[in-house]
Amino acid sequence: MSESKWTFSQDFYAEFHAKAADITLRLDDLKRGSPTPDAVQAVAVDVSRLAKSLVEATGGLPSYDQRQCEMHIKSLEMAVEVLRGASCAVPKFSFKKKAAKAKMDVPAIHAVPIPQNVSPATGSVKALSSLSCRYLTAADFEHRATSGELTLSDLATCIVNLLPKDGHSMDISAIHIQRLTDCVLLLPRISGSILLHNLSNCVLVAGCHQFRMHSSTNADVYLSAVSNPIIEHCSNIRFAEFPDTLMQNPEPQVCGSALTGISRSSSALSYQQDNTAWTVQDFSHIRSTPSPNWSVLPKDHRQQCWPVTPLEGQMLLDELKRILPGGDISQN
Repeated sequence: MSESKWTFSQDFYAEFHAKAADITLRLDDLKRGSPTPDAVQAVAVDVSRLAKSLVEATGGLPSYDQRQCEMHIKSLEMAVEVLRGASCAVPKFSFKKKAAKAKMDVPAIHAVPIPQNVSPATGSVKALSSLSCRYLTAADFEHRATSGELTLSDLATCIVNLLPKDGHSMDISAIHIQRLTDCVLLLPRISGSILLHNLSNCVLVAGCHQFRMHSSTNADVYLSAVSNPIIEHCSNIRFAEFPDTLMQNPEPQVCGSALTGISRSSSALSYQQDNTAWTVQDFSHIRSTPSPNWSVLPKDHRQQCWPVTPLEGQMLLDELKRILPGGDISQN
């Protein structure tokens, strides 16, 4: 792939998932309330625009990214259709017989309750949102999340552990994360992308094909990535390699040969298998000098013991204080 095509695909993929994540959150808000036809139509228009942008980008994206985006569009379109049916399922009160007849003609999909997770045949989006002081696993998704895309949003003082357990793993194609504070995320290696917005005082352990972080601060990232990680509008982000202690059951869906080193200025730190280094790209610092917004996490500051068993109450808070970059929990 040429450098110009690679740059285009990287930029498009990040913008696409940022818009898709925003639409997903709006859909979640509508599901929790009483969606009006106008509100649903506004989201439908944005989904249509997103689909159009994908069509226009055809030929400029790798086939894998193209398929992932197409699956995401189909998932959003199905969610909109379900909401559109729900917004029309209860018509305004009327004595007119024609109105009653129109209600009888509503297709069956319009009469079903709004599901919390839409699961089309080509993929699914599952979410955890608005939780605090919890140790969360795959079982905490309303419908057990075994495959598809995940959205995590508005979490505080939580540990999210989605690592393989007892030989069982999750087949996740992409993860979208927004507005997390004082959280530890232990994520499995996935074949797609991880897109993060607005993280504060968090620790992330993950492996992926593509990693992008936006508008975040004070985060430690233990990462195995195939392509160069990208950050934007971030500060005090520290990177390290995926912990050896959590690699006992490697995920079979890892895409390609993961690049496992971190290159910083003229010096490179090489780890694990192939001695290949990746460089964190800071889109907010385009000068040739090293970015002040990220650094390599010193070895003597890296965690060796991870909370892989459920915790609650004070034990959960104590473990968070031990692991979080600030060594404490924010007082909000």
